[in-house]
Amino acid sequence: MTMKKHPSRALLATVLLGMAACLPAVSWSQAASPGLGADAMAQYGGRWSTDCANAAAPTVQVHADMLIAESGKRRVVGTAPQTAHSFFGNSPPPPNFDVALMSSVPKAGALNFLVYREARGQSITLDAEKPVAGQLGPDMMKLRYWRCDGAARAVPPPAEAAVPAKQPAPPTGSPAALAQGPAMQKAWRAALGTRETDRWLVRREGPAPEPQWVTVDGTRYLLHAFCKPHDCYDNNAIALYDQGSGRIYGLVQRGGRNRLVGTPPAALAPQLDKLWREQWRKKS
Repeated sequence: MTMKKHPSRALLATVLLGMAACLPAVSWSQAASPGLGADAMAQYGGRWSTDCANAAAPTVQVHADMLIAESGKRRVVGTAPQTAHSFFGNSPPPPNFDVALMSSVPKAGALNFLVYREARGQSITLDAEKPVAGQLGPDMMKLRYWRCDGAARAVPPPAEAAVPAKQPAPPTGSPAALAQGPAMQKAWRAALGTRETDRWLVRREGPAPEPQWVTVDGTRYLLHAFCKPHDCYDNNAIALYDQGSGRIYGLVQRGGRNRLVGTPPAALAPQLDKLWREQWRKKS
């Protein structure tokens, strides 16, 4: 009986190669899963925000397989991202435009991140079809997002120049007239409190040296010293009035006991004691 011969291995390989040649070619880019490559991720991947230092600020994120835009409870995800350097077709791109990162939101439409390179660093603005833009809201669509990750992250925005505090007007007028004027008297009465009724202390009456300007720790005050008639040694006071701010501080001695008035800063208390001694104990 004659045995049927099988085709040789070489012939079989030739047939298989011929069949493969008849199939359409598939490029590596088509065969690979859609998404951003390593180069694109190195340039654009990571977190972008309106304020990188604020975790609650609106942000966008660039991942190899998705683009994410979120703010608070709003979160929109675009899948299968791709890069497009000719996003604007035949029209010239805006200044500083670098690339468009394009993605698709299921059942809604396109979500695109437009990347710009500026002096401060890289930034993104959003471009989206109407249904997607509606999910994001107009506020997110008009914001600019700065890169927070990677070597090309944006530098923090320059701090706004602080508005210089309005300086009080320089002290003016006669010290004696100001000491008896309504502004200083009102401030002194408020510092003493409504429970204080001792006439000489409330009205700052009695024997008194001439009021004068003094400078303490860089602030110019009106110094008014006064005492209880016929009993100056054990019942006396000094008042320091800052005409510009309306603040007033004092030291009162009554019955030989001292107390501070007007809640002066801790650093000012020793200065008040020194001024008080100069007025009422310098001859002692």
